[in-house]
Amino acid sequence: MGNCPTCSPEYESKSLDPVCNGTRMWTTFLFSSLVVLFTGAIIICISEAFQKLSSKWHTKHPTRTKNVRHLTAAQNKRYFWFSLYSLVDIFTIPPSFMTIYLNRSWTGFRFLRAIPIMIIPDILQYMYVIKQPRTIRISQLASKFIAILFATGGFVHLAENSGDFFCNFCNAQEIDVFNSVYYMIITMTTVGYGDISCKTYIGKFFVLLTLIGGLAVFTTMIPEFSSLFRSKDPYASQYHRVKGKRHVIICGHITPHSLAAFLRDFLHQGRDEVDELEVVIMDKKTPDIEMEALLKRYYTKLQYFVGSIMNIADLHRIQVNKATACLIIANKECADPNSDDSANIMRVISLKNFNHHIRILLQLLRYHNKLNVVSIPGWSTDNDEIICISELKLGLIGMSCIAPGFATMMTNIFRMSSYDARKSQHMTQIWPWRDLYYRGAGMKLYLEEMPSSFYGKSFVESALICFKLHVMLLAVEMERSDENDITRMIVNVIPCDNCIILPGSRAFIVCMSNEEANRVKYYCSICYPVLDNLTESQLKQMRKCSHEEINVRLEEEIPIRIQPFDFSENEHAIVLSTEDISSFDSTGMFYYTPPRNIEDAILDTNVLREHRTEFPEQRFTHEETMPSKHPLYFRDHIIVCLHADDTSPTIGLRNFVMPLRASSFRRHELPTIIFVTDLCYIQREWDMLSTFPDIYILNGSPINPYNLKLISLHDCRQCVIMSTVDRGNLDTYLVDKSSVLCALTIRQIQMKRVGLLSQYSLTGRGRVNQYISGTKLLRQNWINTLTTLTIDSNVQYVEQGHTDEVDLQFFLTTPFASGIISIGTAFADSVLDCILSCAYYNVNAVNLLRNILVGGIDIELEDILAEGKRFTQCKSPEMFQKRKRARVALVAICNLIPDIDTRSDPVTFSLLFCKSLEYHRMVVMGIYRLLDVLLKRDPNWKGHQSINDQKRIVIYYPPYDYHMDRTDMVYVMQHSHLEDD
Repeated sequence: MGNCPTCSPEYESKSLDPVCNGTRMWTTFLFSSLVVLFTGAIIICISEAFQKLSSKWHTKHPTRTKNVRHLTAAQNKRYFWFSLYSLVDIFTIPPSFMTIYLNRSWTGFRFLRAIPIMIIPDILQYMYVIKQPRTIRISQLASKFIAILFATGGFVHLAENSGDFFCNFCNAQEIDVFNSVYYMIITMTTVGYGDISCKTYIGKFFVLLTLIGGLAVFTTMIPEFSSLFRSKDPYASQYHRVKGKRHVIICGHITPHSLAAFLRDFLHQGRDEVDELEVVIMDKKTPDIEMEALLKRYYTKLQYFVGSIMNIADLHRIQVNKATACLIIANKECADPNSDDSANIMRVISLKNFNHHIRILLQLLRYHNKLNVVSIPGWSTDNDEIICISELKLGLIGMSCIAPGFATMMTNIFRMSSYDARKSQHMTQIWPWRDLYYRGAGMKLYLEEMPSSFYGKSFVESALICFKLHVMLLAVEMERSDENDITRMIVNVIPCDNCIILPGSRAFIVCMSNEEANRVKYYCSICYPVLDNLTESQLKQMRKCSHEEINVRLEEEIPIRIQPFDFSENEHAIVLSTEDISSFDSTGMFYYTPPRNIEDAILDTNVLREHRTEFPEQRFTHEETMPSKHPLYFRDHIIVCLHADDTSPTIGLRNFVMPLRASSFRRHELPTIIFVTDLCYIQREWDMLSTFPDIYILNGSPINPYNLKLISLHDCRQCVIMSTVDRGNLDTYLVDKSSVLCALTIRQIQMKRVGLLSQYSLTGRGRVNQYISGTKLLRQNWINTLTTLTIDSNVQYVEQGHTDEVDLQFFLTTPFASGIISIGTAFADSVLDCILSCAYYNVNAVNLLRNILVGGIDIELEDILAEGKRFTQCKSPEMFQKRKRARVALVAICNLIPDIDTRSDPVTFSLLFCKSLEYHRMVVMGIYRLLDVLLKRDPNWKGHQSINDQKRIVIYYPPYDYHMDRTDMVYVMQHSHLEDD
């Protein structure tokens, strides 16, 4: 099947020559006559061969004129003499002319007329007799085998009946055609019964040559024949749905690598519905050995079918009309993203045309292609989902610049992983750091109905109840009417003040298992009036009770009350000052500046070089006398080392910038962003970036260390390394060479300069170690880097010293746990495919992530991003209300618990969570702990091992009794508030 001939797409639409396409009556008659003539010639040759081999007188011969027609009809006369069929004619035409001259016929080399049997499959295709690739291939192999068999048998027949010319033809033997063919069959199969053998030397020599070539042909044909003549192709059958089970269709870019990562998460045993689910894969490629191994691994859940989603017959085969959903996977490594998106959109059109009601989850590489999807008939914004790779990937990287390790934390929430919950809970203080990290990585996202006991309560009250049930309330999904009175499902991210739980609301729960998530669904305020002292066994025994109707009647009598909270008196509350309306865009969600020319954003390297070589006194005088159009010294900024050129496809850098220019931040909190890349590339993206303030460009190579020193690499908040130039490399390990070389360049800069840490911390307020006694500072040159890779195994070249982690999954390695390594294309494969599976099980899971990244779903924002337009200036003061939304922050624990050093009792995570939520309206999601602190608590740690004093590990949702350290940084979600509120 792998060698089956198929019509090339470039010739499908072209009309063949009428002489060759067989569509006209007279051409059909011509080809039919040709087959008849070939058959007649072979029959005559065989009939004459059965007679005595000598001369036979003829007055007429039916094939003599056909040879002349072949020569006169050839277009290329020179090439005609050297073609296979011309050689056949050369050995058969002279006897035909001699027949005319001598009036007698010689059998001779006329056995070569069997070779044109090989063109019979072509003639049958011209006449539309055979159409299927399998039938075509069988006819090709059969005709080739018969032609070789008859041709070689004919030569043996000639040689044995004629004898050797150098022996005066005295060693001839009489043998008929049947025995000659029979002899060649047993010879090529190496059976050799010995009942028939060649006596002539010419015959023996020919058999030796035939045995070498014929045996190779025979042995290669038999396996292919056996595969073609199998009773049934396992991948061409029809899907039979099992009663009581649902099936999901997967199509698009199907490879063993991407599919293995997706199925590991999609069919995880932690999923509640996985037992009644089957996965049907449809692709045009026949599975290779690696894919077959994957199919055997999931043979109880997975079925593979060869076909096309664009073919209606194939859609019937896999029963698309009964499928629960169809998941379309994009090719994240393709050179032309728009082409791949177009192919996937065509698949959506085919599916929706076949079944309007099927749910589709579509991956797209570029955001602007969304506009082509929403206009498809049958597309539902409530049921169907679009997952934009560039939007989510770059958004997570952008948020990691605000809170290092945030991408690691969110990735672990959306993916499924196994964790042994049987580990002793009373020894959490001496757990190895990997167990703490694995526990957080084992947390999963669930969507559960909120019972009536939550109705009328605020988000803060509900979050506290969920926390006492040992689960985390991350967001609430509820119905809300927009300005057009259209009811939509919206997601309120923690901790929204005006978020009151209403009937029909659903909660996004983060916990260890589905049993823990059910505690929220089974919670009853009558059965459990006090939750403070619930034991683990009592929590496990929670079941649905009979008080649901009583709770509904009670809640109808309880008025909804919003507890007032004075943010002006809270020093940790984010109160946004009143700013000019021109500082924001038309959506009110991002900061805005009038569109700038790209020349105004390009940094002058000569000016930066002169400024760098001057003494501090000269710098001050130079800045006073000759002001520059851009800053000369940068501090607490973000550097983006982007490896791209003018041929690289655009990746949508606006998605990276939007989280860093959110209007929920104060103006002075916005970090300056510098792109170090090729100017030819950034020019194509600049139109979308020109309305964001404080963005600059350094034209040059990111691998050049001097370019990085010019923009104060040592004083930056974060250095992001991305690459788009190595996708076409055949060696997968060299795909990330640009990112690896850039990361090693930065490491070399760190090693060369060892000095006092600059006075900027992870939060942007200073990197001074506040917890070392006196004024002693760490003498270590430390630069925050975030490297995006295509192949996750290449992390060993970026972060040395972790050779014992080669066999671990990438999500469990130290670089990923510390948040210093992110994955670019493989990040999309592994992480965003996990988001795809999470979106299937949890509706609005993608909207939750988008709400965290860019502040929610806004119709105007959707239109701007989908149409590829740039932002415009805000015109309505009402848009200021959109600044009041959730934001992520990484704060020091001493800011939340000021007396942590003087407390007699240790501060536990439970105490930190409750106090932060009660006094600061912050929801603590996890901690960012120094690896040094974790290793010192590990009883198995060997003290002589060298560690990085500044490396931290992301620990999401640690155990309730886990002790906090005074050096901990805390991930919190908080809401911004306007000054006038």
